[in-house]
Amino acid sequence: MIDLEPSVPRTPAQAVLRIVSILMAIVGALVLVGGVIVLVANVMGTHDLWWVATFGVMIVVAAGLLILTAVLGIAASNDAARVGPYRFLCYLVGLAVLAAIVWGWGLGTFILFNPVVLTATIVYVLICSRLADKVKEEHDEGVRGETFLRSRHQRALHALSEVVIVKGVLTIVVAVVIGAALVVYGEGERAVITGIPVRVTGELFALLVTAGASSAINMAVGGLGILGSNRPQRIRPFLALAAVSLVADAVHAAASVAERGVMGLSFDLVFDLLFMAACAYCAVRILHQPTPERLAAAAGVALVDDAAEGESA
Repeated sequence: MIDLEPSVPRTPAQAVLRIVSILMAIVGALVLVGGVIVLVANVMGTHDLWWVATFGVMIVVAAGLLILTAVLGIAASNDAARVGPYRFLCYLVGLAVLAAIVWGWGLGTFILFNPVVLTATIVYVLICSRLADKVKEEHDEGVRGETFLRSRHQRALHALSEVVIVKGVLTIVVAVVIGAALVVYGEGERAVITGIPVRVTGELFALLVTAGASSAINMAVGGLGILGSNRPQRIRPFLALAAVSLVADAVHAAASVAERGVMGLSFDLVFDLLFMAACAYCAVRILHQPTPERLAAAAGVALVDDAAEGESA
């Protein structure tokens, strides 16, 4: 007997909000951990305790804001009636960003392309606020998402696909922010990105574009995984892509071992190989599990309407 669990009913806007919130939770946790490491290093290496305390407060506030946004966003993605606090926070941060930009203009400085300001503008003003408005609009209109019956393999694939999408979104945001920040530099000039000096060239911009395009493709693959985890009868496109990716990673790994030995395997390659193997395994199990109609009948519940519009995550 396959264990079935109903999914949380989410509209497409709530599904996207869930992905964005998970991403912000991860970034917030990384900022907090990284900030603590930097603070400890500075406390041990400097006597300027005022600077350390100020810097520490800034990091803690930034990390706390990201984590709070993530918590409120996940709550709204599970229940649209709870979108109010999330919406208020997004508009509050958007207002703060606008005030910072105006303040910069008053000092004769155009700070929009500052990585921190640009990231906050993209995330809170262009993404979070719009998602909050859309979720509220759907809630006011009585729009509800579908509930899907998922086996354990479907639930696992759903989680793995969310990881793929989150990774793709994070890469695209980083590429856009770095690209926009480098626009202020001229061709051939040296810039410092997170403490690393780089030379601004056409090849660097091409690398950023390639990374963004690759991430967009990965997001599309993750979307197919979400679709297949919700509707097993549509798992074949994802299975085909997962199989191709798995074979490509295996060939790459074999070539690396043949050329440089086992130590030539990079962590990223091993991780991608294991990750895609898990995705392909889940997809195969989903393909061979009983049909949705039989699963629903066995669980004694009604099957979702396959003709309904939209996919919920």
